[in-house]
Amino acid sequence: MKFLFLYLFIINYLAFTIFAYDKERAQKNKRRVQEKNLLTLCFFGGSIGAYLAMKKLHHKTSKANFMYKFYTIAVLQFVVLLLIFKR
Repeated sequence: MKFLFLYLFIINYLAFTIFAYDKERAQKNKRRVQEKNLLTLCFFGGSIGAYLAMKKLHHKTSKANFMYKFYTIAVLQFVVLLLIFKR
């Protein structure tokens, strides 16, 4: 269980950092992090960090297609967590 919490802390910290990096790159009109890479971080557990970055930095929040994919991943993760901790 400790490993799970450590993993989630690290992946969410990484997701927040990468989203912030992408926002910085966007403001400077430089090469960006691909959306599939951002969503991959979310898929592997970084949804909370990504959500916090999106809200704090106002990043990717106006991209409907991205937000749809993000919320789909977040809901699936929530359901999986419910199933795991329901036992």
